[in-house]
Amino acid sequence: MAVSLNMKHDLLEEVWRVREEIAAECGHDLKKLAGMLRKEEAKFGDRLARLPICRKPKAADGREAARRRTGSHD
Repeated sequence: MAVSLNMKHDLLEEVWRVREEIAAECGHDLKKLAGMLRKEEAKFGDRLARLPICRKPKAADGREAARRRTGSHD
């Protein structure tokens, strides 16, 4: 089934509308939004996927931080 461009536009507008409603419920306050999301997550915690946090190890001599700032690669 092909999805029309108009249907994609309608879906995006719905996402934006719901996002605005949720933001308004929290008074556009990120801390309140985070709290609300944690409460909702607790309701469905047994059904949520938990992905591991993957972090790159930092170089002991600071080269990694310098590469990130400059965008350079060795």
